[in-house]
Amino acid sequence: MGTCALTPAAPVLLDDIDRSEPPRIAQLRESIRQVLRTEESWALPVETLPRVAGLGGWGIDRGIDMETGRLLTGEEWVEAVESLTPEERQIAEAAAPSVIIALLHAHAAETTVGPIGSSENLLLPLDLSGAATDDAPLAPIDGAAEFDAALVEALTAGGASDLGSGNAARPRSDRSPTTTSDSVAAIDTGRVLDLCSQAHSVHADLTVVEAGIRNLTSANATLSPFDLVFDEPVHEVRSICGTSTWTRADDD
Repeated sequence: MGTCALTPAAPVLLDDIDRSEPPRIAQLRESIRQVLRTEESWALPVETLPRVAGLGGWGIDRGIDMETGRLLTGEEWVEAVESLTPEERQIAEAAAPSVIIALLHAHAAETTVGPIGSSENLLLPLDLSGAATDDAPLAPIDGAAEFDAALVEALTAGGASDLGSGNAARPRSDRSPTTTSDSVAAIDTGRVLDLCSQAHSVHADLTVVEAGIRNLTSANATLSPFDLVFDEPVHEVRSICGTSTWTRADDD
């Protein structure tokens, strides 16, 4: 039994990316950190984490040395990247952007993140469609908004998520025995995986979510509907954050 967390993979929700950000962005960033702080450790559904994780791919000299936990900026970051062995560089370059963003959020929240198997709690960063509206970052694609809606419905199982309750942002020990997720059936993981297979066509990134769901289904685990702490557009991209619980039949 463990917790699953969905977190947005948009770089703009990190600290000091948009110096003119509205106050709401800072509030959403804090909500992400509160969710991450509900557990002491998380695992990303990947076999290996990069030795350094940073924003170089976005042209920003900032990142984390995963061995020391230090946040590096400017010349320190450049030197850390230059010191990578060829194998370490290959692993770093192969890391999904959503994985990098998740590691940076976790570092800011002062929580531990490791590869699959390092924790019972799964961290699932995702990017919904970047082409769902006329003002989205990418040229609009017919059906993208409907894709986002279908995915959110599949993840929440159509249940009423209490967006203002803060239930998902409290430590497990502080939650009531019966939550919204506990009182309804498990999500249809087959439906979620089907939508994940379509994500690329609408410029959504669900690679980590798909890997996490496949890991759970291979372990014969079920996943309760996600309780969302927010569901709103960020720079014209629908962004969601919330938690769920996974269980196996033999956990009872």
